[in-house]
Amino acid sequence: MADSPSLAQDVVHSATAFSKAFRQKPPQWFAFGLFSMFPTNCCEFASLLLAWFLCEEHEGIAIDVVTGELKADTEQRHIWLRLEGHNLDITADQFDAALPHTLITQPGGWHERYALLDAAPFQRDFHEEYGDDCRQDIIDDYRALAHTARTELK
Repeated sequence: MADSPSLAQDVVHSATAFSKAFRQKPPQWFAFGLFSMFPTNCCEFASLLLAWFLCEEHEGIAIDVVTGELKADTEQRHIWLRLEGHNLDITADQFDAALPHTLITQPGGWHERYALLDAAPFQRDFHEEYGDDCRQDIIDDYRALAHTARTELK
């Protein structure tokens, strides 16, 4: 985990516990099939679930979902969270195994390699946009991951 003195430590602990919960589950455990490849190709949905968890754990927290396009290869996009002036990413290690599982950077850090395409406030009802089967799989996985993370935080 990167040094992040101004990001609240309880938020860092929550994010780390949620990332760890994802990594503890075997690929076949997930109802939402995309998560079986975590962290690869999961940045959008993993970031949305992490934001959901942080909003439940830390009332009133403001989180943006950020979409960036790699400056060196505009075909490659990545999604992460921004809160309290920091970037928070639990899937960056898909690009470099040397990165921590919970990457927290300030502006100008690792995420600087991406050109900002969008930054929008997290919407807790994001899952309502998906079909019934997909939506329920996302919700079921979230509930189980959140339970595992909360157990870790105790």
